[in-house]
Amino acid sequence: MTKDIDSLVKKIGLSPARVEGLIYLFSQSINNQDLLITTGLAKSILDDFRMEIGDYLLPSSKKTFLNPKGQLWVKKIKPKPFNWQIIDLEKMPSDLSNLFDRYQKERFEADRKIDQFRATKETVWNRVAIMNQNGDLDNHRLLFLGDADWVAVAAAYLKQAKRIFVVEIDERVVNDLKKISQENNLKIEISKHDLKRPLPNHLLNNFDLVFSDPPYTANGVSLFLSRSIEALDEKSSSRVYFCYGQSDRARERSLEIQRLLSQLGLLIEECRPKFIRYFGAASIGSSSSLYINSLTVKTKPTIVGQFTGPIYTWQK
Repeated sequence: MTKDIDSLVKKIGLSPARVEGLIYLFSQSINNQDLLITTGLAKSILDDFRMEIGDYLLPSSKKTFLNPKGQLWVKKIKPKPFNWQIIDLEKMPSDLSNLFDRYQKERFEADRKIDQFRATKETVWNRVAIMNQNGDLDNHRLLFLGDADWVAVAAAYLKQAKRIFVVEIDERVVNDLKKISQENNLKIEISKHDLKRPLPNHLLNNFDLVFSDPPYTANGVSLFLSRSIEALDEKSSSRVYFCYGQSDRARERSLEIQRLLSQLGLLIEECRPKFIRYFGAASIGSSSSLYINSLTVKTKPTIVGQFTGPIYTWQK
């Protein structure tokens, strides 16, 4: 029996537009890793989709190909492409892209024990571009809580921020950032520090924006956002940017994040779903959402002082 859009929508649980978009991508022949990064859909969803249209696919490989029957099917339904990530931001500057490529060969493997997943360089740029678009860079003091993705490098490249400081637990990241900063005169300040310990006094109430991509657990988000609040200057223009991702089949986990933000007294000004793209992290579709938050009169950290609880996903 010929598969139709409606039956696939019911089986997979995606919108008709996304189902058509997936079929369109398959008709173009796409690398499976690129498929994850492009769509931001969890590997389990993509695997189920392939299973549902298995009669139309060639045997599995690193790419997804339609067989002759599948090609006829696509001609019949004429699927429309889907804009998986609507971004109205400037393209990454070529010299910054080249800078990332130049140091790429020396980069270490991501450390899963501390929930590291490497973001694409385009994603790194998009993070900074949206900060710039929101007016959160010019003459601002920026703090990055963890920066295995080198977002601070992209921010420093624009030479707009008043100060850029990175707090990082991984000594390899610390050394990489120091080298890049020194060799390119980026003036990034870097300190090795475990956020389970309180922030040093000189970092308290001293920044206009804090960015983090915390471990995707309730404790991890609470800890990183609490440290963010402590580091911010208590003025209405201060911002907290952070990332959080979950599978489309576990969207209820975002309810916990909304609850935590309410407890912290942070106001969600904007949430851009699947804004971030990673290499790996297939269980959450190699993607996460970007949350942009402002302070309110009720903003206060929920974790102060030393923290001894688990924060990483493997510790659940």
